[in-house]
Amino acid sequence: MNTEELNEKLQKSFEELKNNLKKPSILLAGGTGVGKSSLINKIFGRNVAEIGDGKPVTSLIEKFESEDLGVILYDSPGYEIDKVRQFEDEVIDIKKKEAVNLVWYCIQASGHRVADFDIGTIKKFRENNLPVSIILTKCDLVSEETAKKFKETISKEIGEIDIYEMSSTVEDEFYTKELQRLVSDAIKKLPDILRDAFISAQKVNLDEKWNRAHSVIVQHVAGAFAVGFVPVPFADAPILVANQMGMIARILYIYDLGGLENMLKGETVSVIIGQLMSNLGKTLAVNILAFIPGIGTLVKGLISGGVATLLTSALGEAVNISCYKIYESVLNGNENIEEQMKMFGDMVQKYATDYFKSGKKPEDYKKPE
Repeated sequence: MNTEELNEKLQKSFEELKNNLKKPSILLAGGTGVGKSSLINKIFGRNVAEIGDGKPVTSLIEKFESEDLGVILYDSPGYEIDKVRQFEDEVIDIKKKEAVNLVWYCIQASGHRVADFDIGTIKKFRENNLPVSIILTKCDLVSEETAKKFKETISKEIGEIDIYEMSSTVEDEFYTKELQRLVSDAIKKLPDILRDAFISAQKVNLDEKWNRAHSVIVQHVAGAFAVGFVPVPFADAPILVANQMGMIARILYIYDLGGLENMLKGETVSVIIGQLMSNLGKTLAVNILAFIPGIGTLVKGLISGGVATLLTSALGEAVNISCYKIYESVLNGNENIEEQMKMFGDMVQKYATDYFKSGKKPEDYKKPE
């Protein structure tokens, strides 16, 4: 199989995966100007208003979705005194109209106190079995003591509930970790079928991408033993079977490097993903069999199940760490990753060769330090 055919198979697997994955839905609630758009921009790299055209679901709810974003967002204001009944019918009872998986309720910490209607709204969401997380916004404008009292008041009125602190202007370790904690907790609350799309869409927690990709590799390694007994001509490679195709496609989707580049430069996902697959395909088509011991004796023979398992593990983790390092580079401020994109195939080949020779099992792989 030549490079063009391999690239075509990789691209097809990626597109099928992207088109068939189910996306989670998140309802954003809270008053106008409390910082909902800032929250979404930080986590997903996209302002709510930029995610396609908002479609009215009710007079108080707009739905935002885009083909290249792995979440569906519903935007709603906090209710006002003269719209209490309407708010309860349209927003709190949203599950009757739309499948909402998470509610992120934003409250401005720089307000004088937690409003009674915010407390009442959150209670009603919980009564309707909607998983609510509270985000205290603009915390940089108040003292730590004020933020602490806000949280104590909320917990006293509502009971145990997840509360996070956020700043729209200050970038420091505390607020970064709060965003990462919000993302990690959201992943735990989502059904497994929705996690790939959410983890792909979020841009703040790199460790969650690594962990999810690693779990994907473990799944595919488990299926590699059986497919290892398929005759493999010298010109081809075991990477060409559907198992490894699906694995690579899922890892690339989870890291959403195209979306990260889109956030920085305005590039399209298809351009970046296409570059990665092209560079990876050139390497795999020529070199992937080079590090299999005794390959010369296998021209008309079989790749054993053990070798296929080890190869799948090494290849998967090589793609995982290569994506991780590129993503990490961007998060650390490198906005020009053209050279890393060009070297992607070589990176994968190097790590795959090292890992294959080491004989590591999936459980032996650790996140890069």
